[in-house]
Amino acid sequence: TSASLEYWKAPGKPAVHPDEAEYATVMAGSGTLVSGGTLIAPKLRFPGLVEGDRIEGGTTRKLAVGDVFLIPAGTPHWFGIDGKLVMLGTKIRTSGQRKPSQ
Repeated sequence: TSASLEYWKAPGKPAVHPDEAEYATVMAGSGTLVSGGTLIAPKLRFPGLVEGDRIEGGTTRKLAVGDVFLIPAGTPHWFGIDGKLVMLGTKIRTSGQRKPSQ
């Protein structure tokens, strides 16, 4: 398990952490979370991180200060950023039984 303060100024690539769940609280700013669905064109960036071109069939949620969310291990996700997005996040190692959507 690890914790970090994440400061996003621009969106990254859609991603999957096959063996880690993410639990986070929005501390400042706002944005959008797309999670679930299928990660298109997945590529292993390094152990523990698979990135793709986009997510198809995911659920979109607006994020604002005070929001808390959980992304289960193996779940595709992407953050859209409205100026900035600051989150206090915890990554929780799982058994790795789920496989990333492909």
